[in-house]
Amino acid sequence: MRESDLWPPLREYWHPVAFAEDVGDKPLAVKLLDEQIVVCRLAGRVAAFRDLCIHRGTPLSLGWVEGENLVCAYHGWAYEASGKCIRIPSIPPEHPIPKKACLTAYHAQERYGVVWVCMGDEPQVPIPEISTLEDANFRVDVRNGRLWKCSAARAIENFIDLGHLPWIHEGILGTRDNPLTPVVNVERVDEEIRFTVEGIEDRTREAGSYTRVFRIFRPFTIYLSKVEHDGKTEVMYFACTPHTAKECTRLFMIARNYEIAQGGSKVEDLGELIIEQDRKIVENQRPEELPLDLTEELHIKGPDAPALAYRRMMREIGIEA
Repeated sequence: MRESDLWPPLREYWHPVAFAEDVGDKPLAVKLLDEQIVVCRLAGRVAAFRDLCIHRGTPLSLGWVEGENLVCAYHGWAYEASGKCIRIPSIPPEHPIPKKACLTAYHAQERYGVVWVCMGDEPQVPIPEISTLEDANFRVDVRNGRLWKCSAARAIENFIDLGHLPWIHEGILGTRDNPLTPVVNVERVDEEIRFTVEGIEDRTREAGSYTRVFRIFRPFTIYLSKVEHDGKTEVMYFACTPHTAKECTRLFMIARNYEIAQGGSKVEDLGELIIEQDRKIVENQRPEELPLDLTEELHIKGPDAPALAYRRMMREIGIEA
């Protein structure tokens, strides 16, 4: 079983497709689970459709928003927020519009400054509940999206892999003189995996002790909080858009309940370096798709506990479908 085998049941899950600020007056084309969709704002809310006009198969992302309607660029057919065609310019106004003149509409919501889409009839579970990102005490200091040439699950697993830190991020998140991974207790809670980590060196932050708390939401969302002894907290929010089995977009945010110290640009520069160090490795892993057959790759008890829990949780999707 490979990651793309889960595409049909994953249509029933919410997926982040863009930052809300990037969905404006112009329709936005996105590939999700190997299907082209279009996202736009109609009637005061976000809307998502299969990126295909019912008339002659033209991508609606080539069109535009006119008032509260999405207009196809080829023949000017106009669709309202439900996906129903309400205007065909080439016929008289009194001529009835065919009932089949409707787009394939998908569920769309905006939350945490991100647009989410579910392509199934009904979402299997709600959008991950992350109250910190709606807490007025926290300010988002970093928001970016990057295309990686790897599967979404490979990118997620890299983020929770503790064993690579002293090797790929040597001198930043650990040293090769002390490569032992901390012991973690991985807990499964419904659609979520949780574990807490103590004692990882982190030169991206000011000196002081803090605790990392990981929460991994099925299928492709991670919430990481770094809490210091004085209550200062930094949270990282990391979600992937699964475009294809070999490409994903990493949507990444950092929020803090404190002002970053002078010289904060150095911290952000280290963050960028870490991302680039990971990208070079993950984009070259083989197979590109995450193997969900646990016998296909070798696993080490202890260091690989988070990854094993994640693979088992993902594999359940295929079993349940």
